[in-house]
Amino acid sequence: MFDGNWELINGPDAHHIEILNYTNQVNVIEGLFRLLSGKFGIEATGCPACPTVAALKALHHTGTLFLLEKPGEFRESEVHIGKADGTVVYNPPTWSEVPKHMAEFEAELTAMWPQADVVTVAAFTLWKINWIHPFKNGNGRAARAFAYSCMCLKLGFMLPGQMTVIDLIMTNKPDFEAALGAADKTFAETGEVDLGPMKAFVERLLVEQFQSVPVTEAVEEANEPAMT
Repeated sequence: MFDGNWELINGPDAHHIEILNYTNQVNVIEGLFRLLSGKFGIEATGCPACPTVAALKALHHTGTLFLLEKPGEFRESEVHIGKADGTVVYNPPTWSEVPKHMAEFEAELTAMWPQADVVTVAAFTLWKINWIHPFKNGNGRAARAFAYSCMCLKLGFMLPGQMTVIDLIMTNKPDFEAALGAADKTFAETGEVDLGPMKAFVERLLVEQFQSVPVTEAVEEANEPAMT
């Protein structure tokens, strides 16, 4: 989770802010779930309304508050993804192209939302947000929070578990980066993205999250009377 490349502050205090921001981001995720499920209801395929780019900006703002000069705003300069040794591994679209790509992302998500399953939606959002890289920094944490919001809305409830998919992505970072790389490679070579590895990764983590639900909690939920 920790980053050493913030604009306003770095070091131990920045790391403490990251932890505080993550706690707040979890609350924003639940707030977003309650907003959309409260307004549009929950159907057999989950909430019929999907999160928007405005929601992504809100999640980014919460996750990078007091760390970036303009939290929640699209970048206004070029960025690249590199290794610790300085090797560039990916150049995202130019900053001037970001609004166009984000509008296309929202349109794609809206179109796929009614029929796509939870794993496909999560895999798509994780890849596409990271591919566009719309923010100067904090793209990963914004993408994870947005994808998790989508998962809760598609399933129709806030996911239980002591370890969330968000947490598990960070503890399985090499696998996540490999799945991103596979998607980037096929998209660059063919114009069609192969989300197979990312979907397998997300599905595995979703199972792990459900397996982390304490037995007593699971039993209590199973014994709760049905709401009428």
